[in-house]
Amino acid sequence: TLDRVSYLLGIHKALRILFMDDAQADGWVKRPNQGPGFDGQPALDRMLRGRMEDLQYVRRYLDGWRG
Repeated sequence: TLDRVSYLLGIHKALRILFMDDAQADGWVKRPNQGPGFDGQPALDRMLRGRMEDLQYVRRYLDGWRG
């Protein structure tokens, strides 16, 4: 449980850093994503699969995007 919460908090933090506007940050997880590993689906769909590996993937994706 703590690992899942940690990934979610990390995703939230990364989105707030990447997007200064809360609406953009919130919208990113709901928009179709052409990035690797998303297959055109929103990040939220991947996050809701129920596997910790999916939360970890989104977190690492955002961390890599941040640089």
